[in-house]
Amino acid sequence: MKHLFSVASGLDSMVIGETEITGQVKNAYQVAQQFGLTGRVLNRWFQTALQVAKEVRTRTGIGRGATSVGSVAVELAEKIFAGDLSDKTVMILGAGKMGEACVRHLAKHGARAVLVANRSFERAQALAAELGGHALSFEERMAAVAEADIVVSSTGSPTTVLHKHEIARILTTRSNRPLVLVDIAVPRDIAPDVEELENVYLYNIDDLEAIVRENSKLREKELSGCNEIIVRRTAALMTKLNLPPASPPVAPVELVPGLTWCKMAT
Repeated sequence: MKHLFSVASGLDSMVIGETEITGQVKNAYQVAQQFGLTGRVLNRWFQTALQVAKEVRTRTGIGRGATSVGSVAVELAEKIFAGDLSDKTVMILGAGKMGEACVRHLAKHGARAVLVANRSFERAQALAAELGGHALSFEERMAAVAEADIVVSSTGSPTTVLHKHEIARILTTRSNRPLVLVDIAVPRDIAPDVEELENVYLYNIDDLEAIVRENSKLREKELSGCNEIIVRRTAALMTKLNLPPASPPVAPVELVPGLTWCKMAT
């Protein structure tokens, strides 16, 4: 029971506190119900597990702070644009998987339009179709940057593809609109001195990963509070169901070479 509560709350996930597993537990429970595979006890277990997951998220900070590069990019953009991306245009330069994931996060959080520029126009068209965006040739990238509010660059180029003088030139057409540049390419796509320009915010992969690591550490500090909730709710449910306290684990004993036995607790 305690393990179920922990899993449903996202404490055993690779990304501590992620919410996707809660939905998976809920869906699995609903399917089991549909096929008549649950009874009074299991129903109470799973219903309580979902309640515990909600309590853990509302009473602790286990779900605070982005823990993926894409979600960090969203948080940074929302800070610059006062939390509203609904009228913003996002551009992806290149077709790297991480860049694509960033743009998907931004689009999911309300970005109005998506532009895709790539050396392979066919690849740009395919990705634009997936994202509901507009494909551009690589040569049109500066015109697209001038139009965009957020640019995610993820090419495989061995050299810089966006330079300070190029960005400075297009800033005169932007009416002082902020420009967020997210460079997740290795080696870097965007010249570091671009961040010296007014109203330009440049973040690279090291910046994003540092934030991910810090947020992950903050979530780990919340684990003790989460476990206190789980222990309390487990004990309360066991009392309601009139179940005996969980027995401590018994160390396995090797009675015959190659065969391990575990004595049942009484």
